[in-house]
Amino acid sequence: MPSTITFVTTNQNKLRAVIEHTQPFGVTVVAKALPLVEPQADSIEAVALSKAKQAFQILGAPVMVEDSGFCIDELSGFPGPYAKYMLESIGIGGLLNLAVNLESRKCRFVSALVYLDQEEQAHSFVDDGNVGTLTRTIDETPCEEAWSDFWRIVIPMGASKPLTALSPDERNAIFLQWQTNSVYTRFGKWFRKQSIT
Repeated sequence: MPSTITFVTTNQNKLRAVIEHTQPFGVTVVAKALPLVEPQADSIEAVALSKAKQAFQILGAPVMVEDSGFCIDELSGFPGPYAKYMLESIGIGGLLNLAVNLESRKCRFVSALVYLDQEEQAHSFVDDGNVGTLTRTIDETPCEEAWSDFWRIVIPMGASKPLTALSPDERNAIFLQWQTNSVYTRFGKWFRKQSIT
């Protein structure tokens, strides 16, 4: 197993997260930006797999790609892998309008990590989501940490306010809970096991 893995991303928040979550397992990650085509697919895992295969063809070496989405249970998982397009088109205000009459406002952040090894074999790690509740209004609290507008409309399980309205300590406590089962952590554990067997 290689000691250094190429993580294909331009997102510095993702890079920080993957390093933080995998370093304890002896994984060294370097980031690389590549001109990948964004596929249209019905699952977040399929999007990540397509990007990983594209990246492998360019680099000819093991690569890791992570993709994420946002799902509302009562909207059959919409927007799911189309979260980025949704944000660019109707925004979080438009999404709240779509969800205005929902009986259940349960929602989740979902992610999928795909690692292609030296033989171009895919190893997938999927997180079905950290559950929260969709707000009815957009929280306007200034929050420099927010890497997505979704922070303004999601109340994490166990909290009473959206992510943007929580204190840094409250957010960190929630993120620590999420980290234990993140795709990055699960990949790190798997990678370490492969390296010592």
